[in-house]
Amino acid sequence: VDDPAGVPVDGLCRPSSSPQAITAGCAGSDGAALTESSTACGMCSGGFFLFMGGCYSTKSTSGSEICTAAEGGKCTTCKTDNGLFKNPVASPTLGSECILCSDANGDGTTKGVENCNTCTAPSSAGPAKCSTCEDGYYLNDQGACQKCNEACITCSGEGATKCTLCAGGKYLKDSQCVAKGSCGVDKYEDDDSMTCAACSTAITGCTGCELDDTTGKPKCTTCDSEKIPRTALDGTSTCVTKGYTECQGDNNELFMKEDQSACLLCGDATTGTEANDKGKAGCKTCTKSANGAPPTCTACKEGFIFEESSKSCSTCGTNCATCSEATTENKCLTCKEGFFLAGSGEGKCISCETGSDSGYAGVPGCTACTTPASPGPASCSTCKIGYALQGATCVKTCEDDSACGGTAGSCKAAVLDDKGAFHYYCSLCGESDKVPIDGKCVPSSSANGNQCSNGACQSCAANYFLYMGGCYSVSKEPGSLMCSKATTAGVCETPNANSRYFAVPGAAANQQSVLACGNPLGVALSDTNAYVGIQDCKTCTAPSEASPTGMAAAKCTACDEGKILTGSGYGCVTCGIAGCSACRADNMCEACGDGYRLEGDTCVRTGGNLSIGTIVEYL
Repeated sequence: VDDPAGVPVDGLCRPSSSPQAITAGCAGSDGAALTESSTACGMCSGGFFLFMGGCYSTKSTSGSEICTAAEGGKCTTCKTDNGLFKNPVASPTLGSECILCSDANGDGTTKGVENCNTCTAPSSAGPAKCSTCEDGYYLNDQGACQKCNEACITCSGEGATKCTLCAGGKYLKDSQCVAKGSCGVDKYEDDDSMTCAACSTAITGCTGCELDDTTGKPKCTTCDSEKIPRTALDGTSTCVTKGYTECQGDNNELFMKEDQSACLLCGDATTGTEANDKGKAGCKTCTKSANGAPPTCTACKEGFIFEESSKSCSTCGTNCATCSEATTENKCLTCKEGFFLAGSGEGKCISCETGSDSGYAGVPGCTACTTPASPGPASCSTCKIGYALQGATCVKTCEDDSACGGTAGSCKAAVLDDKGAFHYYCSLCGESDKVPIDGKCVPSSSANGNQCSNGACQSCAANYFLYMGGCYSVSKEPGSLMCSKATTAGVCETPNANSRYFAVPGAAANQQSVLACGNPLGVALSDTNAYVGIQDCKTCTAPSEASPTGMAAAKCTACDEGKILTGSGYGCVTCGIAGCSACRADNMCEACGDGYRLEGDTCVRTGGNLSIGTIVEYL
């Protein structure tokens, strides 16, 4: 049904007539049936409980964050370690058995504190006592959560000097927020914590440092005692004892200055003021065992060739990693990442994606490749985002809008393969002379008898069926993943044997006739006739006949991994263990979701609290 108003069931917005809402017993506060325009539940039944206008199961991920035991449509045991407290009133109003610490309304008398994160429940009707506030607020002397100064993201009190995390990309330095470059000599900008961190904390013995923007690591400039700074090629800084051997280290990438004040990189030809303190451009390793002579280069960096006679490094041709002759672009032996050799032995390095030379060519979308056995397209091994590897080439995936004709196109036809993975295909073509057939935009002249116009299909030919704006053949993928037999009128008659889809009863040639078992949004055949799948359902059976009115749901036969089937077959729930994402048997968890860790056969929360804004997600 298009854009249903919906009621909250286990944190998701469901049509009031959906099987999920019916299973939860969602009804008006007087027990009356809801209408399609209803947006909240007034009561729930069975193992579901009412909370802030929604029905929740203690076995669902969202419900288990609120309540651990429920009976008769009410929560009997609140999860009080998660930003909630139990209403101390003997007979609380239905739905107010558990109250969020941040809910300043509560049941009108018993309530939380606005912007509160954790709290202590009152002993009788009245407000809770806040313990900690949400990010951006601090607890004042009156027990209220006060907004932090605008300079702070988080704070411990009033004013700009009480920040614990600064706003505007600034760094915290001794309770003050300072701009980049203002941390001082003995500190550096730590982008992970957004603080001015002590040089000595990151580098033992370091008394002065700066952040190297290239490597993202602190670079030591001065050390205490008799030590000197050493910063390797990978950006790692240490303080080492003065000495030629100590500067060289195990990899021979550095040498010691003549005045013994620092270790310099072999390729640093600019820092030293003395001739004997200068490295050589392009040099990777070198030796220097005494003063009075410059370092001697022994090996070069990628993109350079070692000149034995001068012990120096000369630049290779463009995009060469190694070469047989300096500066000549067609004398490459190996190429830098993203390039390949146009030829055998030696040659020119050209782009894996756009290159062209001597009959060799790049492949659109390719980011890593090798030289083919003979002139032709590169042999691609890795594709960029928006492309998928197919053999040795890259093809546009539908996640890239241009695959459907640019920004005017649409890529919303989701198809499940036999392993349960989603693949996305064109549901609308951006070019007026193209139409979506088998998930791709093809010229209208190649529509194969399917009735399509304005970039979409309206009905399909024999052995094809209509699905999300396009016509799909039952004889090849992706259509065969959904349907194995279609009528001569272009309607899916028999779904694929893997049963991840069901045929929609009563669908006409101009209507979608197949639906995924796990699609809870469904498909409408008329204003009063619609079908839905079951959230998290893997395989199912279709309703036996067309629904004369209202909404009919498929009956689930197996749920996705980590879910178990309800007794009615009209719901898939978690394994019965809060936070569990996969079970190996009933009530025996083997993997936990985000925010939980596995302990034995159960999941234990690792942190985080609820807020009103996270209670309901809308599909």
